[in-house]
Parts: sequence; C-alpha cells; structure tokens
Amino acid sequence: MYSIFFMATLSLLAQIVTLFMIIYGYILKRKSKFLTHATLMLAALLVHISAFLLLMTPAFLSLYYNGLIQKLNWLSLTTLAHATLGGVTLISATYLIGVWHFQASTRNCIKRRLVMRYVFILWILSLIFGVTLYALLYLHP
Repeated sequence: MYSIFFMATLSLLAQIVTLFMIIYGYILKRKSKFLTHATLMLAALLVHISAFLLLMTPAFLSLYYNGLIQKLNWLSLTTLAHATLGGVTLISATYLIGVWHFQASTRNCIKRRLVMRYVFILWILSLIFGVTLYALLYLHP
C-alpha cells in the first residue's frame, strides 16, 4: 500500500495538471473552439474524478481513522472546507459536462457560462484549501 504522503502528492500533481487543462480550455474557448474546449473539460473532469476516487478518498479516510481530523482544529476545518467545496464543484462540473454531452448545439452551453465561472471559482477555492491541507500535513514542522 502506498503511503498517505505519496497519495497526497499524486493528488496534488493531478490537481495541478487539471488546473493547466482548465487554463488551456479557457484559451480554447476564447478562440471559439468550443468542441475542443468541452472535450478537454471532460478530460479534466475525468482526471479529477480519478484523483478523488483513487487518492483523495483513501487519504481522507486514513486521516479520519487515525484521528487527525476528528477534533476541531485548523486541520479539520481546512479538510471540511476543502471537502465541501470540492464536492460541490465535482457535482456541478459533472452536471455541466453531462448536460453538454447530451445536446447537439453549444447554444445552451453558452447560456451557462456564468455558472461555469462560478464552478471554476469554487474549484480554485477548493484547490487553495487542498494545497493548504497538504502544507499543514506535510510541510508544517
């Protein structure tokens, strides 16, 4: 079994890759390459779901069962904020991409651009809490 540190580091790397995918997806959208943008966002979502299922969930369960987040402290509050924002973001992004893939036109997707911006902001906030959590666990002396 891999160590929690290894899983957390892989998860962090996956989220950095996802961030670059999202930034490149935004560039594609600005160039009106909507199909390529949507396909890249689907790939980013799949990377995120994989990291969530294979890395984040086992790491969270390990923290919980080892008693590290059962008390009210900065670690548990950061974990709660990260998990809550991340969960809402994951559900929202899955919905947005799922709805897009069942439509023949991008017209309705364009109507959802404000929602997409909010999902992006939520994802960035979740990423910030995730990096903070990583720092609290592994970089804090």
